[in-house]
Amino acid sequence: MSSRTLRSILGACPPAALPAHTTALLLVDFQNEYFTGSLPIPDGAAALQNARQLVECADHHGWHVVHVQHVAPAGSPLFAAGGRQVEIHADLQPKPAHRVVEKSSVSVFASTDLARMLKDDGITHLVMGGLMTHACVAGAARDAVPAGFEVVVVADACATREIVVDSELRVGHATLHLSALAEIADTFGSVMSTSDVLSLAA
Repeated sequence: MSSRTLRSILGACPPAALPAHTTALLLVDFQNEYFTGSLPIPDGAAALQNARQLVECADHHGWHVVHVQHVAPAGSPLFAAGGRQVEIHADLQPKPAHRVVEKSSVSVFASTDLARMLKDDGITHLVMGGLMTHACVAGAARDAVPAGFEVVVVADACATREIVVDSELRVGHATLHLSALAEIADTFGSVMSTSDVLSLAA
């Protein structure tokens, strides 16, 4: 029995370069809800700092930068429109040249026309970081592949939280994070570190 990923068995390889004219950085849900709201992420601050490095790299090399923002109706218990927690974190504020896409679903591709916008811009490769790894990041990675994009998920620019379903089902945040990354690496895209992605920027 092989423990290799399905992608490696089928001959898929990580990208050798990430050219400016075909690469977009997708920053998923770096919002206050995950830092000062109802869904604190233990490793969120570390992921945010790595995301800032990716933005600096993207801006320097001329990549497209897209900030994804989950917005729920006003009065919702999470990500309520008009509230403080729905806002993008102060340390990762979009710049004038960046694009902000509001979503209402787990995957940004399910409730927006982001795929069309990216294709219109000539984008073929998506570099993703964000919160939460197992949910909105993984959802975006899954949907990006059948839409025709090559996906790179930046492991240390993502994070998630512990899930407690009941007394017998409890998954720690680190285990859930790694499990989500393994699933992505197996079937959807490349999983790389921030430093590795920075070395491929062109």
